[in-house]
Amino acid sequence: DVQRAAGPGTGGFRVRASRRALETVNPIRNLVQNIDVRPNPQLEKIDLSVGDPTVYGNLAPPPAALDALADAVRSGASNGYPPSFGTFAARSAVASFLNAPFATGSDAFRFTADDIFLTPGTSGALELAMAAVVERGDAVLIPQPGFPLFQTVAGNLGVRCVRYKLKPESNWEVDLDSLRAAATSEGSAAVAVVINNPSNPCGSVWRTEHLAEVVALAAELGLLVISDEVYADLVFLTSQRTFTSAASAVGQSSTASAAAGPPMMILGGISKRFAVPGWRLGWVAVADRTGVLAEANVRGALRQLTTRMLLPNRAVQDVLPVMLSAAPEHANGAAFDALLSELERNAAVCVDELSRCPALVPIAPQGAMYLLVKLDHAVLGTKLADDMAFTRALLEEEAVFVLPGQCFEAPGFVRIVFAAPERVLREALQRISRFCLRHSES
Repeated sequence: DVQRAAGPGTGGFRVRASRRALETVNPIRNLVQNIDVRPNPQLEKIDLSVGDPTVYGNLAPPPAALDALADAVRSGASNGYPPSFGTFAARSAVASFLNAPFATGSDAFRFTADDIFLTPGTSGALELAMAAVVERGDAVLIPQPGFPLFQTVAGNLGVRCVRYKLKPESNWEVDLDSLRAAATSEGSAAVAVVINNPSNPCGSVWRTEHLAEVVALAAELGLLVISDEVYADLVFLTSQRTFTSAASAVGQSSTASAAAGPPMMILGGISKRFAVPGWRLGWVAVADRTGVLAEANVRGALRQLTTRMLLPNRAVQDVLPVMLSAAPEHANGAAFDALLSELERNAAVCVDELSRCPALVPIAPQGAMYLLVKLDHAVLGTKLADDMAFTRALLEEEAVFVLPGQCFEAPGFVRIVFAAPERVLREALQRISRFCLRHSES
């Protein structure tokens, strides 16, 4: 429990660190920035801990996006304030981009610019979406394992998190019984369910049928769906999966009701698809087929919240129509295909190499840039009693930094980011294997 000093502050001034600030916890950032382990100085440190595709420079943004940003800055046209919720051109580009999957089907649903709210990254979109619909004391349902920022944001808003389980034996699909139990547990008062597909930290991509079942259950339980889709389309060809947005999964289950589905807020951004996390641009897209959110004035709430700060920056907003364009001259498709191909090759290398180690059980990813690896503590022995001990010892002995599953409510696992160049990745995997063999008990 964080203790906040009582009475007057230092020197008689009534200034103290706020409890809200001191109680804000991001497990990944805390670990990465504060870990007190000194990596083996005889080895070059290899960082496979943070989901930043730019760390090693091998994954690059589309040249057209770089040129467009340079032009925007030089022109001076992007120097002024944008509307708090985003320029019309940028919001229209996002709506068109999100509508592409609907173009060939019979579904009449479409996003418009009025449904789009631009944010400083997808993390900003998560905070905006939650803040628009929750009150202190409410609950939201979040996945286990799951990205820890879900809890960080909810906790900062005074909202309780109730976890529903994902099943590793089914490629991390939702345990629907667990979801129902979380929503109906005594005192739950759940307003929304957060889903993340493709997943960080799991690297999973749900079947369309399964996603439709999750969406239908949310509707039955009266839950708003907040769908984090920042890894949209980062799906490996060998997985035989295709990405389906929650917004287009309504009615696609053969077992669940084909009703209009629950209200949704779709979260997305440019950070991973275009390898530009530092550009900080994301969005909330309101999918309100039955008018539930309109009646509750949620668009009005979103708009009011954006007036706190005029974000994201205007120059990146002005580049967005070029980045999201499917026009051949922009070559965005070619750049994306190159990025995806490298990630898919790296994922295969990880699974192949780690599967050879008797102490590790990798769960093959189907997309994104992550995989979770189960630790066999019976093989590793008592010195590496849990995933945190494994992480610290691996960094100290082999200068390889991965994240313990505890960061994601997945004890007994570690998460590996496979965005590094293949040669760097192979070196890291060899060190991990060497480390496990050294610690394995015969």
